Amino acid sequence: MTESKPEFFRYTIHNQPLIMRFYYKILKISVLSFQLIILPTFYLTGQPSRLIVIDPLVENEIRNITSTYPGQKVITLPDEGNPLKFIANELKEALYDEIHLYLLTKPGSIIFDEINIIPENIQDYSAEFSKWKSIAKPELKIIIHSENLTSGQEGLFIIKKITEFTGKVVTVKK
Repeated sequence: MTESKPEFFRYTIHNQPLIMRFYYKILKISVLSFQLIILPTFYLTGQPSRLIVIDPLVENEIRNITSTYPGQKVITLPDEGNPLKFIANELKEALYDEIHLYLLTKPGSIIFDEINIIPENIQDYSAEFSKWKSIAKPELKIIIHSENLTSGQEGLFIIKKITEFTGKVVTVKK
């Protein structure tokens, strides 16, 4: 005795459009499920995605920074190499809403382990800052945590130039 399958499951030239519509609906449901259920789990709902960058020169002064930014990416700059290029590489990894820079600063000066950005040499770093413009979200905010960077005209000039080079909003938070 042979068992016959229901007419719906038999493939014929007559039911091909019906089967194709059925597969198309399954595909649409799968894609929507992925976008609505799976993708949001990679992001914290209601919170901007932040990249927290800590220079080794201030690392000991900033304790428990990861608890301040739960679920966000916190990195320490390497001791060697260009820190601006390192940050650019991190920006390529994900789309962030904000970059928080914890750096050693003095009035009118941003000090990394290997470079010192001052008004007289900021033009030398324009290419590195300009890379941030092309690889980051247009609405990216750059927040420099500093007590004294903008206490003089030189610091305000540096902020203005970084804003110009990156095309992003740059603020200083005390």
